[in-house]
Amino acid sequence: MKGVPDPDRSRVVLVGSSRFAQLADLPAVSANVAALQDKFTSEEVWGLDTAHCTIMTDPREPRLVSQAVKRAAQEATDTLIFYYAGHGLIDPGTGELYLALYDSHAQEVYDSAVPYQWIRRPFETSRAVRRIVILDCCYSGRVLGAMSEGLGLAEIDGTYLLAAAAENALALAPPSEIFTAFTGELVSLLHQGVPGASESLTLNEIYEGMRSSLRAAERPEPQCRDRNSLGRVPFIPNPAYQPRTALDSPESVMRRFVTDMSHELRTPLTALTAVTEVLEEETGRLDPMIEPAVRLIITETRRLNNLVETLMEVTRFDAGTARLVTEVVDVVEQVAACLDAREWAAAVTLDAPHTLRVRLDPRRLDVILANLISNALTHGGSPVTVGVLPRPTEFLIEVRDSGSGVPKEALPYIFDRFFKADSRRPRSEGSGLGLSIAQENAHLMGGDIQAANQAEGAIFTLRLPLHA
Repeated sequence: MKGVPDPDRSRVVLVGSSRFAQLADLPAVSANVAALQDKFTSEEVWGLDTAHCTIMTDPREPRLVSQAVKRAAQEATDTLIFYYAGHGLIDPGTGELYLALYDSHAQEVYDSAVPYQWIRRPFETSRAVRRIVILDCCYSGRVLGAMSEGLGLAEIDGTYLLAAAAENALALAPPSEIFTAFTGELVSLLHQGVPGASESLTLNEIYEGMRSSLRAAERPEPQCRDRNSLGRVPFIPNPAYQPRTALDSPESVMRRFVTDMSHELRTPLTALTAVTEVLEEETGRLDPMIEPAVRLIITETRRLNNLVETLMEVTRFDAGTARLVTEVVDVVEQVAACLDAREWAAAVTLDAPHTLRVRLDPRRLDVILANLISNALTHGGSPVTVGVLPRPTEFLIEVRDSGSGVPKEALPYIFDRFFKADSRRPRSEGSGLGLSIAQENAHLMGGDIQAANQAEGAIFTLRLPLHA
């Protein structure tokens, strides 16, 4: 499984349900299937023989889908891919995921929709060394969760599950667009590639590229589950690949390590998070002797989730996949909302004009503010003041604290990754990435952040143009 998939020993089943008798039609699904067939059979992408790529557009009977999957699973010895786009339905009695067909009804899934179990079983017994399931439907994350039946397939070596939405979330099919949101990003990435990535894209790199783009566009985030090494082996050529002219620097090696490590951590965290959510609901009924341990597990799992999400943000900057989603907002309202959301309003003084409307990415501004203010509250001293200062072509946001300031020798490195001004700070006091990510976001919006000491305490100044 070291090289790219062998098209002669691989099989693909693409199923698209776009027309329904009792559910809303999804016209974009037909374009999804046609585009993926074109990509997979293209010599530039994979070169799969059309005879090895089964297309099922608006199939009427569940068993037709089941038979196609069984046949492909029996024939494939290298790579087996199943893709479905349409409505995802949940069995009201069992909670099992069903893939809707033409006659399916939301409350009566039996006989009219395809149980995910029918897809899972042929995959489990297939001789294919790479098994990939891609679901572009609502509730598709059910095949990934620790509490779902998907665990049986997810635990098989050489399996990769990719879902368009979380287990209790809806997927998106914008009526004005050619493709659904999830598959549109997949097709775009297969066509454009990932700048800075290797010559052949891995499934992990494809997933991260899609996740970054969809998140930036404030659309449902895809979910994935990888078993062992499949996500890291070559999958398809990278159209954006540019050969390196020199040996990898230590920095590039470290970046690659952070990318792989953070992605690998996401897989066990999916299961841990699901379990801790169940435990949290039961904390009031637990034995008092074990309740403190359970609360510790919940807290540490959340902290680990935050750390992994921070690392993933770093990898998106390195890969050049971080994108802006701008709109005109009131900066003063954004600062106030940041303080209110984190219950900082009582500890922070806001010194700002009544209104300042600019065009920027509000999510990224919130990330910057949260890191700067949290840093001031944690490592500075009260009082902390946030000032908003308009300028003709830009605006400034100053975060001042009343502590002892940043050590002079640390100022040149304060925005470096993993840097901590005080190496004796305990593990729980941060990863050393917050200010680095704040600076990366500022640069992405055309600005920067500067740190300095004042007569009493430190001051961090964010500069942003009026149009990011």
